Amino acid sequence: GCPRPGMAAVPPSSPPGGPEPPPLQYSLLLKHLVGEERRPRNWDPAALGGIPSPPKSEEQKMVERAMESCAFKAALACVGGFVLGGAFGVFTAGIDTNVGFDPKDPYRTPTAKEVLKDMGQRGISYAKNFAIVGAMFSCTECVVES
Repeated sequence: GCPRPGMAAVPPSSPPGGPEPPPLQYSLLLKHLVGEERRPRNWDPAALGGIPSPPKSEEQKMVERAMESCAFKAALACVGGFVLGGAFGVFTAGIDTNVGFDPKDPYRTPTAKEVLKDMGQRGISYAKNFAIVGAMFSCTECVVES
């Protein structure tokens, strides 16, 4: 009979003691990609179309090392947290409706001086907290990284 449709043809097996069947193509490919025949590639950014960069001077290397140090990262996170926290504190104080609220006179409008004073106090408070959190995060990240 004729083979039924939908069934794959089975390749004839070689007789025992006969020649080995050729290896499958994907096994050859795997040998070259992850096997013992794999050759390491030379890293050349210019070959990939990158912009060639001139060699760095000792001063540039020193500045780069300083900027990648844990102390610099912690200081930068601290300053950034201080600025961001200050801005956030001033913003939240500006939209807070309880500034200068007096329970005896609930309809009294707070003066500009009271609002500005509260904005300054809250801005400094948030700035300190954000600076501490930023420095703690940066130091923890640096410890984990090293």
